[in-house]
Amino acid sequence: MKVVQHALRDVSRGADAEQLIGALIPPATRRRPTPGSPVPLPPVPVQRLPVDASPESLRLGMARPDASGRLSLRYLLRTLGWSPGDRVDHTVIDQAIVVTRSPTGRAVIGTRGDLMIPATARALAGLDPDGQVVLVAAPTQDTLVIHAEHSIAELIAAHYVEPDTVDDD
Repeated sequence: MKVVQHALRDVSRGADAEQLIGALIPPATRRRPTPGSPVPLPPVPVQRLPVDASPESLRLGMARPDASGRLSLRYLLRTLGWSPGDRVDHTVIDQAIVVTRSPTGRAVIGTRGDLMIPATARALAGLDPDGQVVLVAAPTQDTLVIHAEHSIAELIAAHYVEPDTVDDD
């Protein structure tokens, strides 16, 4: 019995002798109060072709993408009121790449007024890696549309076709 009491006394002394080491205790942190309501997300811009734009409001340009898909857009950026550092999103619609400015955009306009078009978007829109593209800016709709050169050439060729002649017999 004395052995058990002696062992218990030694264990209780060891517990009293333990001290916490300050370097191993993390500092107390204050919790930030949670806001009453979440911050609303900015509205997502509608990405569509500028079907309602008048021909007089559209501005055209041409560019040749480099090997990485980068386009120089300085003239059209000024027309649209976009500037380097603005964020944009790309969407492929009807073999055209529609670019809209968006605060949550996945791409950024470069410091030299250039825009990188992702390889998947270029492939879906049918852009020729060695060809030029036709750029259509619709300032009233804050939209830039990128077309493959061959698709615009097809439209022009169809426009040049002579109408069927009508005989007045």
